[in-house]
Amino acid sequence: MKPFRCQICGETYLGSEPSDRCPYCGADGENLKTAANYLDYGVVEMCEQSRKDCLEALKLEVNNAKFYEECTKAAENQISKAIFKRLGKHESEHAELLEDMLGEEFDQKIKVGAIPDNDYDRFTEAHDHEKKAINFYLKVAKRAPERRVKDVFRALSDIESEHFTMANIFK
Repeated sequence: MKPFRCQICGETYLGSEPSDRCPYCGADGENLKTAANYLDYGVVEMCEQSRKDCLEALKLEVNNAKFYEECTKAAENQISKAIFKRLGKHESEHAELLEDMLGEEFDQKIKVGAIPDNDYDRFTEAHDHEKKAINFYLKVAKRAPERRVKDVFRALSDIESEHFTMANIFK
């Protein structure tokens, strides 16, 4: 086994070859690099607009992580529970990535409103959460002047698109 690191979230994956997806953030496997080839971007120097966008994305990701946490607790079956749990972990990883890029921690004491009372409606609401994220992330990726910000938001948009598809399949 050897260590691979995700160029998007920075987490380490151990395996004989890279996975097709980062098991932590969900990024495409092309982002898994051997540890020796990993670039640590740390805090990203960014313009005021990109900083505002990252802060807005951070709030969105924390909210989505909390939403999925509540959906996991209320899930009607093991399949829904497993999906909500994984989606929540991805969203939490995205929030951590954004905190790292910004160089600051976010107060994650966000309270989620009432969640729907059945899995069909939870997946329908998940669809709406993911659609909002995708649209925002594509807009940020297009306008950001910083290469790292563009790359991260493109990757997040791709990941959220998969979440969107999953929410539609399982509702």
